[in-house]
Amino acid sequence: MKRKAGIEEYLNQSRKMKIIPNFWLTEAYLKIQKVQTIINKKGIWIQEDEWAVFPPLPFNGNFREEDFPPLRIWSDFENYAIGEVTEFLDWEYTYDANHFFNMTGKKWAVFRKNSRKWPRDKVWEYSVKLPKSDHLEMLLLKWLEKRPEEVIHDQEAMWWFIFKSPLRCFLYEKDKLVGMNAWDCNEPFLMYRYCIADPDEPFLDEFMRLLFYQRNAAGKLVIDGGVLDRPGLERFKDKLNPIRKRKVYSRIIPENFDRLLH
Repeated sequence: MKRKAGIEEYLNQSRKMKIIPNFWLTEAYLKIQKVQTIINKKGIWIQEDEWAVFPPLPFNGNFREEDFPPLRIWSDFENYAIGEVTEFLDWEYTYDANHFFNMTGKKWAVFRKNSRKWPRDKVWEYSVKLPKSDHLEMLLLKWLEKRPEEVIHDQEAMWWFIFKSPLRCFLYEKDKLVGMNAWDCNEPFLMYRYCIADPDEPFLDEFMRLLFYQRNAAGKLVIDGGVLDRPGLERFKDKLNPIRKRKVYSRIIPENFDRLLH
């Protein structure tokens, strides 16, 4: 017998099991998605169409595949994954924000140099002061127009985090809005959702990331998503010296484990 539950129940069980969250395991993100949380006698999972978004979590702590119905699992966790691997989904990057204060040595040379270029000889302010909504919209449209070939994933989530999230900071050059950072959290991690920088401002993207790690994320571990099959983005994120770069996989619990459907 299955019943519907709330997202909070899955999150609570993940904390009990000490699951290391991935980029999508936050209350704010999941509430934007069209998902259902389902419970049976053995455990709990989150369903979206034909997918279980994450691995089902057993209530008794015994990770047995036969305790769950056949499921296609979209994304695994670093320290908990059940079922057979079906495909590589993406990379997942984790950073220690404290590393962005010193940035010493050769491995930091490129980002250290580039992140300091934009603010030279500029009058700027980085704050939670909200811009006019049309200014933020114009910045986003300008940012999107520079990416005509890029597929924008999770458009509803993008809109919410950019326009509604309580966790945002904005960069102004004098009175002009030129950038914003938006993030999310599942303790002890922050999830770096969006960095929107004026594409006509060279090296502003690097400076925005430096601001986020030094001003918003100090003392935290930060999960900064993946690369979405973009080699340039992968090279850029590699140069920020992650403490972890892991392969995220989709998986499947095979069809012969079907007894709990009844």
